[in-house]
Amino acid sequence: MLGCLPPEIMQVLIEHYSSKGWFQLVEQCVLHMDISSLDFNQVVILCREHGLYGALVYLFNKGLDDFRTPLEELLVVLRNSQRESAPGLGYRMLVYLKYCFTGLAFPPGQGTLPPSHLSSLRTELLQFLLEVSDGQDRKSASTLAFEGAYLNLYYLLELDTEATLDVLKCAFIEDKSPKPHSSFSESGDANVEAKKEKDLMAESEIMLVQNTINALVHVLDKTVSRTDGLASNDDTEFIEGWPSKKDMGYLFEFIAYYVACGKAKISKSVLNQILEYLTLENNSLQSVSTIRTETSKRRKKQLLEVLEVVLEIDWDQSYVLQLCENARFYQVCGLIHAIRRQYLAALDSFMKDVEEPIHTFAFINNTLMQLSDGDYTTFRSAVISRIPELVHLSREGTFFLVIDHFKDESSHILSELNSHQKCLFLYLKTVIEVHLSGTLNFSYLREEEIVDVFKGRRGKDMSKELEAYLERISNFPKFLRSNPLHVTDDMTELYLELLCQFERDSVLKFLETFDSYRVEHCLRLCQEYGIIDAAAFLLERVGDVGSALLLTLSSLNDKFTELDTAVGSVVS
Repeated sequence: MLGCLPPEIMQVLIEHYSSKGWFQLVEQCVLHMDISSLDFNQVVILCREHGLYGALVYLFNKGLDDFRTPLEELLVVLRNSQRESAPGLGYRMLVYLKYCFTGLAFPPGQGTLPPSHLSSLRTELLQFLLEVSDGQDRKSASTLAFEGAYLNLYYLLELDTEATLDVLKCAFIEDKSPKPHSSFSESGDANVEAKKEKDLMAESEIMLVQNTINALVHVLDKTVSRTDGLASNDDTEFIEGWPSKKDMGYLFEFIAYYVACGKAKISKSVLNQILEYLTLENNSLQSVSTIRTETSKRRKKQLLEVLEVVLEIDWDQSYVLQLCENARFYQVCGLIHAIRRQYLAALDSFMKDVEEPIHTFAFINNTLMQLSDGDYTTFRSAVISRIPELVHLSREGTFFLVIDHFKDESSHILSELNSHQKCLFLYLKTVIEVHLSGTLNFSYLREEEIVDVFKGRRGKDMSKELEAYLERISNFPKFLRSNPLHVTDDMTELYLELLCQFERDSVLKFLETFDSYRVEHCLRLCQEYGIIDAAAFLLERVGDVGSALLLTLSSLNDKFTELDTAVGSVVS
């Protein structure tokens, strides 16, 4: 495609297309022609008159290396546009901002921006968004109801709060472009200067994040005061305006994200609003299981992240604990109890979080290693007394807990489990699996979404607690080699009896795999519980092939009788 023409010819061509009303062709020509081929002023005026905003942006970006002026012009048009046409223009501005923040040239298909220019560009555009709007041409209900400074950013938030916040996140993504390796010839002064420049950029970004959060908090503060005033005056004119309740939720979650990152600080009152939103809003979702599960997990994660970062004196522990109990955020309840050194209450809270048992066992492991004297003895006894419930929570986690911390009391724990037959069966099943395979399947503890909760933005204490536990279970095979597992005949036969009760179809496979048991005793168990295939296998093993065959045939006769009955009922 032709990319360059003499300016005189290009000027005539644009005049011809304009006289015909072919303005889209004009825009296509501008986007595909070299800037030097264009009469800059002529094309800019034409683009402004006919709304060729893609070409207008391209001209300023490419011709003048000016990224702010197009945004200013688009905002002026947005403020003066009719309600029907405003969304299209607003979304074009959001796309333009996202492209700039992510290092892409606008319109789409124009390549990328120089990486060295990206940081200053983000700063320039963010500063514009955070400036007070200099025009009040568009008197929307929201701007009229909004007292005080109305920032440029608020026009985009009013258009689509969720989309605007997503675009803002792109401005704060760390640049992961590879940095050139330093050569030996480079001086130490150059490295020092580079470090200073990097530190200054980091400080500048933190300041921009904080200023952005302050602007959003201003919306929350004004909204709270406005709704309070409306409630007292029985005036509902603006209650359905911006920001809506849904928009407020997006603002809360955005602010919470950057507070949890440690990049922004907020007041106690705003923190309290966020905590209430993350917990109280969860109660309304409990009737819809799918929505509730995903949303509840996300909000619980956010709540944990925030509480791990903010100072303990900035939030009321008793009040937040009550909120979390009502929202069934048991992991957060456990964290709060642990902060208050209420270790038994913390343990009970963690154990209620049946969807993520890893947190229970990580907490137990960490607490047993940290406590001493009377607190240790009390907590240790409490854990042992809860072994049956822990087995139901995770038999693998409980088995590892016993051999890691309670090895000398394993016999006592087994005797205590006798009154909990199903728990005893699950525990012995794990013992046999480890004995046969030499390892244990901890894959459920390594699910990415669970481990990811503790990466990067999580609080340091809880992150280290989980990392220590994961490292401990990763060394399980090595631990087992140093501490071999002993399975007695009594344990084997007890497990077989329980297997006959709870997993009848697994008895034969176990007998075929395991050979350390008394055949006569196990045969009697299989006959007592009517496990025909397993009993026949044991009869054959002791040499009584005839009895094994008769037993198998008798079971076949029973099957044929059942089949005849079933067929007869269908035919009749």
